[in-house]
Amino acid sequence: MRSSPVTREILSHRLTAVVEEMAETIRRTSFSVFVKQTADFGTCLVTAEGEVFAAPRAISGNLMIGIPARTAIESLGPYHPGDVGISNDPDATGGLVTHLPDIWLWAPLYAGGRIIAFAFSFVHSSDIGGDVPGSISWAHTDRCQEGLLIPPAKLREAGRTNEALLRTILSNTRVPEQNRGDIEAQLTGLATAQRRIDEIVTGYGAAAVGDAIEDLLDEAAERAARLVDGLRDGRYRFVDYVEGLEEDGATTVPPTRLSLELTVSGGSTHLSFAGTSPQVAEAINLPTGGEPGHYMLVFALVNYFCSLDPGIPYNSGLVRGITAELPPGSIVNPGPGATCGVRAAVFFRIMDCVLGCLAQAAPESALATSSGAVAIATVAHADPVTGRRHVSVGQPLTGGSGGRPARDGLNGTSFTGGWLRNVPNELLERDAPVLVEEYRYRPDSGGAGRRPGGAGIVLRLRALADGVTLAVRGMERLLFQPWGVNGGRPGAPGRAVLNPGRSGERELGRVNVVTLAAGDVLLIETAGGGGLGDPADRAPDEVAVDAARGLIGPEQALRAYGVVLRDGAVDAAATERDRASLPERAALFDLGAARRAYDERWPQPVQEQLVAAVERLPRARRAGVYRAAYLAAQARAGAGPVTAELIRDVIEEQG
Repeated sequence: MRSSPVTREILSHRLTAVVEEMAETIRRTSFSVFVKQTADFGTCLVTAEGEVFAAPRAISGNLMIGIPARTAIESLGPYHPGDVGISNDPDATGGLVTHLPDIWLWAPLYAGGRIIAFAFSFVHSSDIGGDVPGSISWAHTDRCQEGLLIPPAKLREAGRTNEALLRTILSNTRVPEQNRGDIEAQLTGLATAQRRIDEIVTGYGAAAVGDAIEDLLDEAAERAARLVDGLRDGRYRFVDYVEGLEEDGATTVPPTRLSLELTVSGGSTHLSFAGTSPQVAEAINLPTGGEPGHYMLVFALVNYFCSLDPGIPYNSGLVRGITAELPPGSIVNPGPGATCGVRAAVFFRIMDCVLGCLAQAAPESALATSSGAVAIATVAHADPVTGRRHVSVGQPLTGGSGGRPARDGLNGTSFTGGWLRNVPNELLERDAPVLVEEYRYRPDSGGAGRRPGGAGIVLRLRALADGVTLAVRGMERLLFQPWGVNGGRPGAPGRAVLNPGRSGERELGRVNVVTLAAGDVLLIETAGGGGLGDPADRAPDEVAVDAARGLIGPEQALRAYGVVLRDGAVDAAATERDRASLPERAALFDLGAARRAYDERWPQPVQEQLVAAVERLPRARRAGVYRAAYLAAQARAGAGPVTAELIRDVIEEQG
């Protein structure tokens, strides 16, 4: 190490304070609800070579570790004091941007007349143009539908704002005032970074700060490698699916396959996405620029490292030891121009695949999967006075997290989207002509287990005027339930219903875009997390507490746990009798053993031929095969997760 432990620790906290203050500045001075309330924004400090060396832990989206910043930095050189870059272009930034609503700004930070680092930030714009309010639709098949594209450009040069560029950006959005306010908040955050870096360099010297930055990156890499050493060396595979689309009872888009093989060896990890579906026409492609440590590929591993070692430096050193195979033209490394508005659906499913692999590499610390989605509801309506279209964020609807080795799953907060905050109902009702009739945890949605999965969320909205448009992105796990582990049961799938219990009731599936008339009701129920461990091992008193909290009803207590509740109290004698008559406990589902047995039965070349044959089928036929195989494999797996091996096994049996 180049610096002393004391200096390194002090500067680690000072640098973290810088990015936390940048984030707090954005939160307090931004204009849009999505930034101010939901906290869908981020800040970080980056070396001149493009590695994140400081990122927030306590505020804003904590998705900054592993951002590929080098391409964006190099696109605008040479730099001068007061320069600020801007872009929302996934291709031109090498995967820094992953969908168009994320507006990224960056600025060089100077010490002694030379660039010592860069400050980066993004905000998720409530609207960046395009053909739907909020700019995001799963059904987009052309990037031009997704809104205004901003190639890397200097928003400020030597401190002077490029007003023509700013006017162009604001003129192509439905919410120009909000976007201007959010961009100004970002600029203020970047200025904060330069001011605080000046103070730190004045106190410690540029050389000492530079040494500490390199040391912190090295320390994170070394400690992450030691954590990987704690995993069993080997190759672990897991496959999951982004659900397709059904319209009028017919499958129009087949499920999209995410295949991951995690290789653990010598303190390093390799992620192979060979066998993952090619990029698709729909807007779920994830632009990574082929970067192996991309922040939307490694987030679950970063969380794993920080969970086991909470004091580990939070920087991109954590992902230095990660390599990846990202097939060009696949959904995880699409070609230029791929639609990407709902890329989070793939990002979340990758996290689930990583959890599936880690459950094999470290069974003792296995987690059941969470709800696997965040459904963002954007509400648009015409202002009755001005006639202008108004866009606001309805609610980021996540679900329950999976059961954990020592704790139950979290209710209404998933591992995959837990950094997003909810929007107070009062703000939504102030900004849009809607009434929030119901917003609560969803009973009986968490998967049963010794550690049950967390409950999903219920949101019921009533339109108070005609022409209220809701664009809902990210609805997932409507068919493929969040899986449990070690005998835990899967979480309940999500659903969306228009006018429930009334004439004209209609299941909306993933919703996408729906326009409501006055009095129409939209009901959304998100998925619960999977359970961990055999439900019969949960103490009856704990089941009674779950019932008292409204998480399960008496019927679920009896059916899933064999616990008889009378007036909220456990009937011990009846419970003992009913638990004795529960179905025989499911054997612990060993993912590794299942994979090895399958490999012995069907060698890898045969598996690859099988997958290739299915992928060549017409879209509707391919969707039908995957759906039938998934459901059949789910029944066969019982309480365990549905693995790729089981699905392929069923496909083979079906000919």
